[in-house]
Amino acid sequence: MMRAALALITYSFSLITSPAQSFVQIGSGPTDILDTYLSQEKFKGTGMTFLSLSEHRGVRIIDTQDGDGKPVIQRRLWSTIVQNQVHLSLTEDRDANKSMMEGTYNLYLGRYRSIIGAPSEKFHVQAGGLANATLGFLYNTRNGNNPAQARIGLQLMPSAVGTWNFRLFKGKSSPSGTGQASLRYELDVPLVGLAFSPNYGQSYYEIFAKDNYDHNVVPTTFVSAPTFRQQLTLSCRVSHRLTLQLGYLGDYQQLQVNNLKQHVYTHRLMIGVAKELDFSGLTSIRPIVRALSRSPRL
Repeated sequence: MMRAALALITYSFSLITSPAQSFVQIGSGPTDILDTYLSQEKFKGTGMTFLSLSEHRGVRIIDTQDGDGKPVIQRRLWSTIVQNQVHLSLTEDRDANKSMMEGTYNLYLGRYRSIIGAPSEKFHVQAGGLANATLGFLYNTRNGNNPAQARIGLQLMPSAVGTWNFRLFKGKSSPSGTGQASLRYELDVPLVGLAFSPNYGQSYYEIFAKDNYDHNVVPTTFVSAPTFRQQLTLSCRVSHRLTLQLGYLGDYQQLQVNNLKQHVYTHRLMIGVAKELDFSGLTSIRPIVRALSRSPRL
């Protein structure tokens, strides 16, 4: 019974062992806004974006027979990705008479499966999907009656990630991995979702004060909400756990419902740092548990 209990503990630790990679980026670039509820004009300006990503991939432990006492760790095919993205922009119309402020928070929760290669191989491709929750606002500084527009939505987005691992400099590889680099490309495309929108000519006062509902929660598809998003990131490892990044983020958020049109196009040059969080050290308990399981029965 003691050995069975210890085996169960060992198995539990193998399940929670989950190497993770995370990065934080910040960037700046142009923003293009159109919202026909607030204005028929297009607004252009500059904005900033904060982006964080964390990817967790489960592992399982395979016993070795060579007597070195170290377990072999095999990463699973499935991984979970969490991304937090914040846009802040200040734009003007073409005559520079009106200003439009924009702020948007996007939470992306994704589940991916490796279909080509593995994370440690030269070429790795993952495919899966994202749930995209959006919460934001648009504010027109010159409007009197309806100066602001809420941006609330939920989308399911098919997604794919391709990663190419290589070395920047030829020669003997460093034990710390210095000089290792990767080029990562992610593409997220629209499928279906829900969005909040006032109807044409409807005020927010009518919606919230008079409870005048008029198709304000609208199902969306890739036709009515063709939102695309892409990331291209070049990463270079400078130490055992620290990686510098340079990349591009293109986010094209669009909506056409209730006889209204809206788009927020952002292009960002991103810089950041990545860190590999390896919890595989928890597996060091495995040899201890194995030794205890061989002890005389009580």
